[in-house]
Amino acid sequence: MPHYRKKPITIKAITFDEFVAYGLLNPDNPPNVQNGMPWSFKYKGFHATHENNDCYIIMTNNGYQTFKRGEMLITSPHGDVYPCDRDEFEAMYELV
Repeated sequence: MPHYRKKPITIKAITFDEFVAYGLLNPDNPPNVQNGMPWSFKYKGFHATHENNDCYIIMTNNGYQTFKRGEMLITSPHGDVYPCDRDEFEAMYELV
């Protein structure tokens, strides 16, 4: 059976707190911020909605996904966004 290696690619990724900070600077109109958390905003064209203080629901190309505190939000070279478990992220990616 042949073995395969993942091709190296460069991605962009942000933490949950960086995502919240982005939402505070780019809220939906009118802005809706409660307890210091943006209630809804668009990130890279994808709508995000506050679920609770540790989770947002993001509409992605693959449907609705949850982005939770402690995870990383990846933007692929094609512009898709998707959440990734922090341990998996650190195993697969390194800072460039």
